[in-house]
Amino acid sequence: MISAYLDRIEELEDGSASAVFLVEEEEDEFSEFVLPSKFLPEGTSEGEYLTITISRDQDKTTEALDEARELLEKSEE
Repeated sequence: MISAYLDRIEELEDGSASAVFLVEEEEDEFSEFVLPSKFLPEGTSEGEYLTITISRDQDKTTEALDEARELLEKSEE
């Protein structure tokens, strides 16, 4: 689980928006990462802290590996 500060929301030329987050790594050192703003909870605004959870999706990973193997086998024929 990551506690991330929503620094700003940037409007893009195509009409979409990106949410720019800051995550403190060490005292006074931050990493920045960007996500499409459509993933923000409704009503979220700049200056808020959000909790972000990252977990593995084993089913999707297995599915992707199976598909890659299948494509590789077809290209070898």
